[in-house]
Amino acid sequence: MIINLALGIVTLSVLLVTVRVLRGPSWGDRIMAFDFLSVNLVVLIALIAVKFRLIVMLDAALVLSLLGFLSTVALTRYLLLGRVMK
Repeated sequence: MIINLALGIVTLSVLLVTVRVLRGPSWGDRIMAFDFLSVNLVVLIALIAVKFRLIVMLDAALVLSLLGFLSTVALTRYLLLGRVMK
């Protein structure tokens, strides 16, 4: 029952953050919301893995967390410097 409640709360959070990513007033707000969205998706995948006892999903959550971090860093560097790499 607790996992179902957590799934509902995290799903609602994903929907609200997706609205912020699409309608953010500035690029900084959108990048921050995108980072929070990736964290929420990792938590959602982990909760689904626990609920259905799917260990493979935890690997997907790990990969998604790495991609979310790298994309946040790349978007921030592009926003601040105008380039991603040196």
